[in-house]
Amino acid sequence: MAVLNDRFSDENGVRLNKLGITNQQDLTQAESDSSIPRLKLLNQQGGIKDGQYDQAHLKQVHERLFGGVYQWAGETRADREFQGHKDTRVTGFRETMTYAPHQEIPERLDAIGAQLNRENNLKGLSAEQFAERAAYYLDQYNHAHAFRDGNGRTIQATFTQLGKEAGYDVDFNRASPEILNRSRDLAIVRQYPPAEAAKNLQPLKEMFQQIITPTAGPIGEGLRAPSQAVPTPELSPAMKAMDARRELEVTGYRVASVVANMPGAGNWEQGIQLGQQVEAVNLDPKAIQGKSITEFQQAADKILKHPAMKDTPLDLADAQRLKTASVQVLQLAEGKELVTPQQQQQQPAASAAKRVLVNTPAQEYSGRSSGGIER
Repeated sequence: MAVLNDRFSDENGVRLNKLGITNQQDLTQAESDSSIPRLKLLNQQGGIKDGQYDQAHLKQVHERLFGGVYQWAGETRADREFQGHKDTRVTGFRETMTYAPHQEIPERLDAIGAQLNRENNLKGLSAEQFAERAAYYLDQYNHAHAFRDGNGRTIQATFTQLGKEAGYDVDFNRASPEILNRSRDLAIVRQYPPAEAAKNLQPLKEMFQQIITPTAGPIGEGLRAPSQAVPTPELSPAMKAMDARRELEVTGYRVASVVANMPGAGNWEQGIQLGQQVEAVNLDPKAIQGKSITEFQQAADKILKHPAMKDTPLDLADAQRLKTASVQVLQLAEGKELVTPQQQQQQPAASAAKRVLVNTPAQEYSGRSSGGIER
């Protein structure tokens, strides 16, 4: 199916390619036949020489992997102005996964790479520490979702090189695609608030623990030597801003879905409008100025104060998180500096909400249980 304004694809939704293939099934096979041997070769060669894990690095990886099939290999979504959304039911409820605004991909990749460089590219860490920090960075790159297609293999090649340079062999073949996809999606939807961010990344950490082994020999031992490690640095202003905006995205879409499915005249329309505002603020945080911040707060309060919502802790937690996130994004729009998420006061609702999510039947008024907004 063709996607509106998709300049990476033809009128039938098939990706533009060097091979003249117009059938999606044939193109998928051709892409695998070409990119998988290239991935193996790139891994054997140690990745991109002198790569800094920034925009230039990932673009080179993508071009090396997919240059045999696509003329746009190495181009990010920014180059052809593609946004897009993706739905997931990884939590048991419908969630909207929104990736980085396409126009911000270059600066976001550079910010992630710079943060990783400040952490000495994860050298000097134990296996558990490496898995934990690698999970954090894989989630950041995955949310940037730099390319129209091929993000998964590009990230795999990048983290294979990162592991090699930190004294670990990383073999994504040790994890099933289902485990990898589930852990990535759970990190994207962020069920837990910033104060409990490690819980969002726990499945990714466990996946890394499954696929890494210490590189044998003195070189690997030297790369893992504790003297190579640096204390986890404070997030840069750019990274703090990215996290604050992600918090608004995930909670904003969920609150919009809840409001749209609450009983009462006008709630459906309000939920639809709120979802559109979330998308607008995702693309440009300055869009929150004016009436948007008020409407985010009012929508959250509608959930928090509605008597029918008192037994829906998931939705109550999201409403409170949206109130906090919308204030943060307004501060960004006004050019103010943010504190790190770990410094914020958070209500411990997420742990209880998780238990309800697992053990409680779907709530009548919960947007998560009712399918959400069709977008």
